[in-house]
Amino acid sequence: MILAGVKLTFLGMAVVFLFLFVLVLSIKLSYRFLSAASTRELAEIEAAELNKKKRLLAKSDNTVLVAVISAALAAHRSRKRLA
Repeated sequence: MILAGVKLTFLGMAVVFLFLFVLVLSIKLSYRFLSAASTRELAEIEAAELNKKKRLLAKSDNTVLVAVISAALAAHRSRKRLA
């Protein structure tokens, strides 16, 4: 009776081990097949976002840049007066 239980235990563990092995193998194979396509798609998405940002920067009227330069000049001039 105990021997049958031990056999059943090892058979169950072997089935689970084989299932997990097949699962890991299928994940690795799918990664190898799909990684090239994913990399290509990711590069296309990043390029599209970069082009969109460039278009937005080209269309903007540079008000933020003017404000930053004005603030820098004011800070520099006030520091120069204190010295």
